Amino acid sequence: MKNGEVKIEDIKTEIFFFPSTQIAEYDGSFTNTQRMLQWHTFAAKAPGDCRTDSWFYHNLAKRLKRAYAGSTLPRDQGWKNVTWDFDPDPGEAPLYPGEISARKVLREINGYMTGNPAQHLKGFAELKDDGSTTCASWIYCGCYPAWDQNLTARREPDPPGVPGAHLKWGWAWPANRRVMYNRASADLKGNPWSERKRWVWWDATFVNPPDPKTGIAPPHGKWVGYDVPDFGATKAPSATPKPDGIGLDALSGTDAFIMRGDGRGWLFVPAGLLDGPLPTHYEPHESPVHNVLYKQQTSPVHKVWSLGKAWNPLATVGDPKYPYVITTYRLTEHYLAGAMSRWLPWLAELQPELFIEIGKALAEEKGIRNLDWVHISTPRSRIRAKALVTDRIGVMTVAGKRIHHVGMPWHWGWAGLAVGEVVNDLTAWVGDPNVSIHEGKAFVCNVERA
Repeated sequence: MKNGEVKIEDIKTEIFFFPSTQIAEYDGSFTNTQRMLQWHTFAAKAPGDCRTDSWFYHNLAKRLKRAYAGSTLPRDQGWKNVTWDFDPDPGEAPLYPGEISARKVLREINGYMTGNPAQHLKGFAELKDDGSTTCASWIYCGCYPAWDQNLTARREPDPPGVPGAHLKWGWAWPANRRVMYNRASADLKGNPWSERKRWVWWDATFVNPPDPKTGIAPPHGKWVGYDVPDFGATKAPSATPKPDGIGLDALSGTDAFIMRGDGRGWLFVPAGLLDGPLPTHYEPHESPVHNVLYKQQTSPVHKVWSLGKAWNPLATVGDPKYPYVITTYRLTEHYLAGAMSRWLPWLAELQPELFIEIGKALAEEKGIRNLDWVHISTPRSRIRAKALVTDRIGVMTVAGKRIHHVGMPWHWGWAGLAVGEVVNDLTAWVGDPNVSIHEGKAFVCNVERA
């Protein structure tokens, strides 16, 4: 469309344009790959008739509820019985007319007592299978333990110089635990493997309070530390498993991996992975070296779209035309998609143009100086960028071969205040076999002065 070869009016598809907001224009929460939920508050209202994604879902759901309200058909009973109560409460002013209450949605996800929705659940241990509790997702249970306690909105870091997991900054699933399987940070007796790096450990002197229902106190001892222990809090390291138990009760006091039935760390994955059952090393589809471990170069089951097609040519192993390894990454200033961030004057000023990060050794070999224009090429495309010569990225020796590594951020495009060529034009259509994650973090290229 940019170059005029494709015209919208020639596309035989009906297009619906929804004027949607972006993340800084509404309240809500997001979860990152660190498993942390963080609440964000809108910075500015969206222009014109823009609405949030949840506004569209919310109003569509209410229309469907009304449409099926009088139906007697069995197939429509699902919509008749679904509960959809996410309108803002009295006194909760919506940002946009007809807007959903994001806090109500998060409360529903957290969970509550079915007979008393105002009584929130404090954690997934309170969930029951008898209908007395309602929860949209058990892993998030505990992020909103009371009507006025949105723990995802916390922003209190640990004091400088004090070890900890920043447990009062947002909330991490499950149970606000920051390191999964942290029981493994202590030895079989519950003592830290390293005093300098201790994380959770067994305190045999801790006096446990009595159970409020039975009045009986557990024996002395508790798992303590800088994180929420990923183990039964009073399960002593010497405790033996219950032969007829399930879950934590079935584990001994030394079985750290509580999500496995036997509590042990598994290298063998019996089912579920197309490239299982044992982890192994394969080179990326494009690599400057042959696999030094064994003859199988790349994964035999990874996905390659249209192999050999003109728009997805792939370099052969050690192709001298593409001698360097390239990876892509994000910048803090353009952390979101570039289509959002490069339109903001402040961010465009902080990171105004596309660059390629090159080590000093490669720059010296190629006669490239800092801020020179360079061409980066792969079998798919060729783009231009400024050179950023640094000490941060260097040279590797693999299988006796000297290999340079370069890196490029992918936030730029042809529209916005800060424009640049598109790094994804360089990458190959290759994906992992399980979830098709794009192999855009390791492929090969060439770099030349422009």
